[in-house]
Amino acid sequence: KTLKGYESLALVVKEIARNYAKSRSLILWGLGITEHIDGSRAVSAIANLAMMTGNIGKIGAGLMPLRGQNNVQGACDVGCLPYYGPDYTRPKTEGLKTPDVMSAIIDGKVKAVVNMGEDLTHIHANLHKVTKAIDSLDFLAALEVVEADMTSRADIVFAVKSAYEKSGVYVNAERRLHLSHPLIASELPDDWEVISLISNKLGSIWNYNNIEDVWREVRGSVKRFEGASYEKLRLNNDGLQWPVGDKDTARLHLEKFRTNDGLGVFKYYPYKIRGFVKALSAQKSPKMTLTTGRVIAHYNNASQTKLSPKLLSSYPEDIVLCSHEDAKKFDLSKPVVLVSKYGKSAQLKLKESKTIKKGTLYASYHFASSRINYLFGDESDNVTKTPRFKAIEVEVRQYGLFTSDCFDN
Repeated sequence: KTLKGYESLALVVKEIARNYAKSRSLILWGLGITEHIDGSRAVSAIANLAMMTGNIGKIGAGLMPLRGQNNVQGACDVGCLPYYGPDYTRPKTEGLKTPDVMSAIIDGKVKAVVNMGEDLTHIHANLHKVTKAIDSLDFLAALEVVEADMTSRADIVFAVKSAYEKSGVYVNAERRLHLSHPLIASELPDDWEVISLISNKLGSIWNYNNIEDVWREVRGSVKRFEGASYEKLRLNNDGLQWPVGDKDTARLHLEKFRTNDGLGVFKYYPYKIRGFVKALSAQKSPKMTLTTGRVIAHYNNASQTKLSPKLLSSYPEDIVLCSHEDAKKFDLSKPVVLVSKYGKSAQLKLKESKTIKKGTLYASYHFASSRINYLFGDESDNVTKTPRFKAIEVEVRQYGLFTSDCFDN
């Protein structure tokens, strides 16, 4: 109620809460929630709200994380997380999260990396640290479908099949398993074939003949996939929702939760004022807050989408969006440079947007030449270490103009 320009939020939040509680309601969230220092706690708060109001285990209600990539859900299910094994079992020893891997490389504890489809030196935060780490490796192998920044740094590049050229199971955010079929034939190897060859060269004995052999082993390790044979998936073009036994499961938590005692668990973390709200309350910050994200024309680092002339022409470079109020302080015909405490961007075009609030900037990060991710350090979620891509204080430099000119203190 005391924040100038935000007074109406106190009433709006109360109205939204009552409408949510008295209706069958679904909460969907994406990276705008998780790419903060308290993203995991925000997700816990969302789950608490759903349980408290009975919005779980019903038609037209529930929780739906909108994943940033295809098959993120499936990758988590099979154990591609440093703190979980297959089927969310706890490993004896946790692995390293990405920022920790970079630190371990710099400290000389990791000498070689096999990288699958992740353009680390473009899309990750703290690129000063990431590029230093990657360039100091004794050996780097990259598995890729197109040229990217990582392929230019790799000692060896394995060209592998794209999603359109291979079979495999994808699991989406509603727990739905789909069996994918190739649209075109390719003589390139699949990822699993390259990984098998590398592992066997290092002394393992992997005897997979095809991708279905791999899936059989997955089903043996991930109980929720147990009944999802290729045969059953072929007969169900709409997919199967895990857990899959004799039948699949359309809805979870109808009678009990998947806990030892069948009860839901509330995890409460008290609210702490911080960041943008703290600065607004103090009315002392001359800097602007940058948030980053994608645009509809491109996907992540644009390594694939920028190969399409039509998509590239619709969005050929990263730009910075600012509010109508802040635009008055700048010459929109001239480029700007964003500067944070960690680094600075390249020169970027500044464009006025009616959807951006005063004191906030928005930029995409699709092109490595823009150097957007050099603005970020190791600040991240306090549980998962997901980078804090949604809030960083920056100065806007343009021929002697700074953001201190754009704030009314």
